[in-house]
Amino acid sequence: MTPRSITTLILSLIWPASCQCADSVPVELGSDASSSSTGESSASGSGSGGSSGDPFDASRWIGRYHAENPYLVFGERGDPLGTPVLFNFEILPNGMATSFYDSCSLAAGISSTYEWTPGEDGWLELQPGVGQSSLHFFANMGVEHLRVQLIEPCRELRFEVDGELSTFFTFLPGESCWVDRCTTPGIMQVDYCDGEEPEEACQ
Repeated sequence: MTPRSITTLILSLIWPASCQCADSVPVELGSDASSSSTGESSASGSGSGGSSGDPFDASRWIGRYHAENPYLVFGERGDPLGTPVLFNFEILPNGMATSFYDSCSLAAGISSTYEWTPGEDGWLELQPGVGQSSLHFFANMGVEHLRVQLIEPCRELRFEVDGELSTFFTFLPGESCWVDRCTTPGIMQVDYCDGEEPEEACQ
């Protein structure tokens, strides 16, 4: 048998085996696709938990939250050192959120609506809601970018406003109500609304 005939014989034997590879699915090494079965893809995009690929679970976020002044113990009457405000924020399960901001210097409080979507790294991205032309946060009516993060285990909220963290107030679960809206100038009292006080303090 000549070398040429041997080569022809070998090619005829391996050709059918090589054709069987046409139906396989290429896998990128080092990608999530290597752990997925054929025809399936990992969760991502809308409805996912940002870059983690896990479906977003909003259950811990849903509820009412209030701002607490660092210069006045929540629930006590006193001087908030120039920041006599009340602020409530509520996250709804339908992709909406609302806020209510009031200050002793205002004739009436300001209500705002938002639409939220899951963002990256555990943040909710906030956009203007129905009837809103721009984002509002406290008295700031010209916010361009607003997002909020949930801090466990106490379900504390942390806001980022135009790329800067809002660290002055603490945002905790439960809606707040006026007890004394500065009947004495510079003196205020804000406390939980009826039925909003947590049963146990978070440790």
